[in-house]
Amino acid sequence: MHYRIDAYLVHGNPRLQIKEAKSGTVRLVWDYPKSPSAGPGGSERELAQSLATEEALHKLFRKLFLLTTTEHLNGQLKRD
Repeated sequence: MHYRIDAYLVHGNPRLQIKEAKSGTVRLVWDYPKSPSAGPGGSERELAQSLATEEALHKLFRKLFLLTTTEHLNGQLKRD
């Protein structure tokens, strides 16, 4: 199956969408976490942002893995 990948910015934050090429069905939507505004507690905010970024990347790769696995299993079922 073929996919169309759209990447763009929403209010300055990256967004990724993966759609099936034929049907246009959205299979995955991912938003990069918003950065906190500067101010008191800067180091805590930086740490929180770093952790949020890492968590968002883990979620993205988990979703991509599940999408790939689903595609593989659907292909296996169609062959049987």
